Amino acid sequence: MRYITAIIFTAFIFCITNCKAQYNNSSRVTSTQNGLLNGASVFTIEFWVRTTENNGSNIYWQRPFLFGNETNGDNSGDFGITINYGYIGMFEGISTLNTDQQFLSNSIRVNDNLWHHIAAVNNGQTINLYVDGNITGSLIAGRQLITTNTPLTFGAASLDHSFNGNTQGNINFISDSYFGEARISSGIRYGARFTPSQSFNNDQYTLALFHLDQNNNQSYNQNNNNPNYNNQNPNYNNQILNPNVPVTFDASEPINNNAAQAATLYISDSTVLYGKLLLGKKDWSLSNDTYIRFFEGNSKKVKYYKPEEIKGFQMGDSYYEPKQLGNGPVNVPYKKTMVKRLTPPGSKMAMYEYNTHTVTKTSTGYSEYKNMVAYFVQLPNTTDGKVYQFSDNKFTPKFETKVSAMVQDKPALADKIKNKDKEFFYSFVTQDTHQLEVWWNIINEYNKP
Repeated sequence: MRYITAIIFTAFIFCITNCKAQYNNSSRVTSTQNGLLNGASVFTIEFWVRTTENNGSNIYWQRPFLFGNETNGDNSGDFGITINYGYIGMFEGISTLNTDQQFLSNSIRVNDNLWHHIAAVNNGQTINLYVDGNITGSLIAGRQLITTNTPLTFGAASLDHSFNGNTQGNINFISDSYFGEARISSGIRYGARFTPSQSFNNDQYTLALFHLDQNNNQSYNQNNNNPNYNNQNPNYNNQILNPNVPVTFDASEPINNNAAQAATLYISDSTVLYGKLLLGKKDWSLSNDTYIRFFEGNSKKVKYYKPEEIKGFQMGDSYYEPKQLGNGPVNVPYKKTMVKRLTPPGSKMAMYEYNTHTVTKTSTGYSEYKNMVAYFVQLPNTTDGKVYQFSDNKFTPKFETKVSAMVQDKPALADKIKNKDKEFFYSFVTQDTHQLEVWWNIINEYNKP
């Protein structure tokens, strides 16, 4: 059994009166039809749950289930999100390590009778488990789910076999849980930390969507959750039948890990709006499908803004702008992203900060998570919105030649760079801290009146 220490966090709690549909010993909350996600190696499963389940087991596949199925045999294509005496966990039989893999948190408990958002994201190589938007654990995956004989069930496990002591038939390991919104998708909805949306929408990547907030047991949208609709849903075919081509989705991730934050939004037409803001897309990345969600004033009605519609936004003392990131070790070549401006407004040469969340996998399946800060420079007299990391080949090698040519309108500064003044020059192998100091010196001198 492998354990990964969970990240400690402040839970984002979603409370509802008139409790949601409950799984009990006589009726299930809901299950998919057989075959949903069959053959998938890239997917997202997410749901809201409130539970007081206190039971557990030393046998990982016999713990109370929040979601999943259980098939006979080792590494046999199954997947489960479970609780063990209140602690969240998961197991899977789709690992390239050729044996079942299991994770059990030793610090994150969800049986506190409060609402929690649970998500499992399989990116084709690892399955990441999230609780309230925070990565809690990770397992090595790489193979495909098998669901031909066992549907995916919320609140229990679907089984394709019997075993000694099984008195519940093909539905077993029931958890004492209430379920709210639930969604199964054919791709990667989350990467780094995010703030969960309280309700889920149906889109072209949604395979099953459940609104379990009525007195009846289930209510769900059937546009995409029936295999008979596969021909009408090319993204299902692309991602499930060809699972090595992952899709990245819009998520609901703000600049920090809280709910919508007080912000000032600057629109491209020079309109200025005051209210609260949520930023879509993991890592604050922007694309044609991304949006800024803004609650103007004290309104609870959200308005959506495309990246091309905004100049930027202010949150506290920080100002963010949409920029195209150049190449560098963060591996985001010309990806449009919200970055924090570090130089004063109107600076001819500007510095920006980008925060990202990286995952390091080891051969044993253990994953380490860390935040990384990268810095980017916007060159003078440019209007294309591109910013470049210090290691970009636009600067190195031959820093003294390339950069001095960029500041020719400041002859004294250009000479310092060309002459390799140690305060205004670095080589290709210079440490990051010195590179940052050099660029601050260049930017500050260039921006002098």
